Amino acid sequence: MTAVTISLGSASEPVTVTLPALVPLGTDGLVLSRSLGSDPTDAQGRGWATVTCLSRRSLVRAALDLVRVCPEVGPVAVWPAGVPAEWTALALVVGGIVSGDRPVGSVPPVVCAVCPPTRKSRPSVRHAVRADLGGRATELTVWELLAATPAAGVVDRPRPAAVAA
Repeated sequence: MTAVTISLGSASEPVTVTLPALVPLGTDGLVLSRSLGSDPTDAQGRGWATVTCLSRRSLVRAALDLVRVCPEVGPVAVWPAGVPAEWTALALVVGGIVSGDRPVGSVPPVVCAVCPPTRKSRPSVRHAVRADLGGRATELTVWELLAATPAAGVVDRPRPAAVAA
């Protein structure tokens, strides 16, 4: 693990954090802050788990579903093939910083170190990040992907029942 100093946006104070040592997957995947089923209150349970065998089209949807159903995994990074491991590790740490500013019980963030493989209409927040990685200054945009919410006034309506012939 590598210690780096990062700043989020222009108003934030620099923070020194430890990046997880990620091994490139060689394919598209997700990086979880904690393993499935871990106890989020146990500081010893922190670890980095990866999920592969997902198609690029399903990465974002799988990550958003995962944090909604299993919030104990903590922040999740979408890791498209070819993105450097240290960028994805940095995005995951940014997800941890962002989640620390949210109310307890909030759904953990889903982040990506590059423009995520999703449709353009997917809501997202871009976090400008400055980091000192191995003695070199790096500027990166970390994308936080948001779950789509229905428009105001839109109500889920039951589908009509099939008519028997």
